[in-house]
Amino acid sequence: MDINIINSSSYLSLVESGARNLALDYERINALNVFPVPDGDTGSNMKMTIEGGIKSFKDINSLSLGEVSKQIARSMVLSARGNSGVILSQFFKGVSLGLESLDTANVIDFAKAMVEGTKKAYSVVSNPTEGTVLTVMREAGEKAISLINEENTLVDYFTYYIKEAHESLARTPDLLPVLKKAGVIDSGGAGFILVVEGMLKALKGITIEKGSSSVSSNSIDTSSFNADSELTYGYCTEFILQLQNSKVDPATFDLNIINRFLKEHGNSIVSFKDEDIVKVHVHTFDPGLVLTECRKYGEFLTLKIENMNVQHSETELVGSEQEEIEIEYKKYATVVVANGSGLVETFKEAGVDQVVSGGQTMNTSTEDFINAFEHINADYILVYPNNSNIKMAAKMAADNYDKAKVIVIPTRTIAEGYSCISMLDTSCDDIDTIVEEQKSVLENVSTIEVTYSIRDCLINNLQIEKGNYIVLYNDELISTNKNRVESIKDAIRKIEDFSEKQVLTLIYGKNVNKDEIEEITSFVQSINRYCEVYPIKGNQDIYSYIIGLE
Repeated sequence: MDINIINSSSYLSLVESGARNLALDYERINALNVFPVPDGDTGSNMKMTIEGGIKSFKDINSLSLGEVSKQIARSMVLSARGNSGVILSQFFKGVSLGLESLDTANVIDFAKAMVEGTKKAYSVVSNPTEGTVLTVMREAGEKAISLINEENTLVDYFTYYIKEAHESLARTPDLLPVLKKAGVIDSGGAGFILVVEGMLKALKGITIEKGSSSVSSNSIDTSSFNADSELTYGYCTEFILQLQNSKVDPATFDLNIINRFLKEHGNSIVSFKDEDIVKVHVHTFDPGLVLTECRKYGEFLTLKIENMNVQHSETELVGSEQEEIEIEYKKYATVVVANGSGLVETFKEAGVDQVVSGGQTMNTSTEDFINAFEHINADYILVYPNNSNIKMAAKMAADNYDKAKVIVIPTRTIAEGYSCISMLDTSCDDIDTIVEEQKSVLENVSTIEVTYSIRDCLINNLQIEKGNYIVLYNDELISTNKNRVESIKDAIRKIEDFSEKQVLTLIYGKNVNKDEIEEITSFVQSINRYCEVYPIKGNQDIYSYIIGLE
C-alpha cells in the first residue's frame, strides 16, 4: 500500500483492518464497565457498527475516494448500535465529508478529514462530556495534525495520532469522576483506539486475520426444499440501489415509483431513500422481475436473495406475511424496545404497534428502528428506547425517516417505558400536549434493577464480590447481597421516600420463582401498606428484576 496517498481501495482496506482489529479484542472493551454488571456492550456495539459499514463494492476502482467513504459512512449509520456505535458512525460520516470532493488524499488531506470526523461526532451529542471517546478523538486529532507537514507519511500521522490517543485515554478517569471511582478507563475511547491501530497495521502491510462476524448466518437446511418441493413463501430479496445520474435525477427521484411496483409483485416491503441511495427489502415470487425494474433507476451495490422455505420456519413466515397484507392508518403509533417474551406480549397487549427486539447487551440499531417505522402507517410515531444506550440510535433513525413525524420519548428503563405506555392518552389530539404529558410521567417514575456482579470491586462504600446480587436505584448502585431477595429488601429500606410510593410494578425475568415474588410483595406492603404491587412476567435476561416505583 502506498503510505503517502489514500485512494478508494486503500481507504476501504484501512476501515476493514480497523474493524478486524476491534473484532480481536472487543470483549475486553465490553468488560470496561463502570458498574460490575453483565451488560457491557460497548465493544460489541462498535464492532457491529463498523462491520455494517464494510459492504461489497461493485468495481471499487471506478469510484472516487469520496464516493467510497460516503457509502461506508452511510452503511455505518444504518448499522449503528448504542451510543458508542452512533458516535463511531458519525465520526466516519465526518471523515467522509472531509474526503467527499477528493479522488485521493495525501497526509494533510486525511488529517483534516479526521478532524472533521471529530466535529461531526461531537455534533450528535446534545451535552458532550469530556473524558469519553469524544475527548480521545479530539485530542488525538488536534495533536497529530499539529505535528505533521507534507514531508510526513501516513504512517507518521497515525503513529502520532495513536500515541496521543493512548495518553488521552489514560487521562479519561481524571476528567470523568465515575470512571475514576470505578477504576476503569473510557470503554468507547479504548474501542476507538483499536480501530485506528488496525488502520495503521494496514498501512504497514500487516494483515489481520478475519475473526467471527457479528452478523449471524443461517445454516441452510437442504432437507426443507428438494426436487419435489413447491415454493410456497417466495424469496426474501434485499438490495441497496445506487441511483444513477444517467437514468434519473437522484435528488428528486420519488421512491413511490419503486414502492408501487413492489406492492404489485410482493409484500413485506421495507424501503427508504437516503440522498442517492435506496435500500429495499421485499418478499416476492419473482425477484428477477423486481431487479429488472429497479435497474431502470440505478445499479446494485449489494444484493441478497434467499429461498424463504429454506431459510426460515413456517411459523415466522406466516406471521410476517400476514403483518404486511394491509397496514391500517392511525394518527398516533408507538414503537417500544424490549426483550423477553413476557415483556413483548405485555407491550403488545397494551396496544403498542411495533416491539423492536433490544435492550442490555443487544442494542437496537438505527436500521432496526427504521424497519419498524416502515411497518406503521401513521402521522406521528412515538418511540420508547427504554435504555439510555439506545436513545441516540432512536434519534438518528427519527432524523433519517420522513414518512411520519417521529418523536423519541427519552425512556431509560423498561419500567419507565411501561409506565409511559400505560398512561398514554391521545384523546386531546395535540402532539405537543401528548409528548409533554409523557415526559411528565417520566418525572414520577423511579427504577430498581437487580442483576449480579461480574467482578470484585468497591463502589459507593459497598464491598462487592463477584457473583453477588447487586441493586441499582436510578442508575446508582445501592445494595449487594448473596441472597437476591435480601438485596432487594436492603435497597428498598435505603429509598428515603419509599413510604410515599403508591405503585410498584414488579417485572420479573427468567429463573424467578413464585415464592420470591410473594416474599417481596409481603415485604413491600409491610413497610408501606398503601403501595400496590403489580407483578409482570417479563422473561427478560440479565436483570432478574426491573421494578418501577411511582
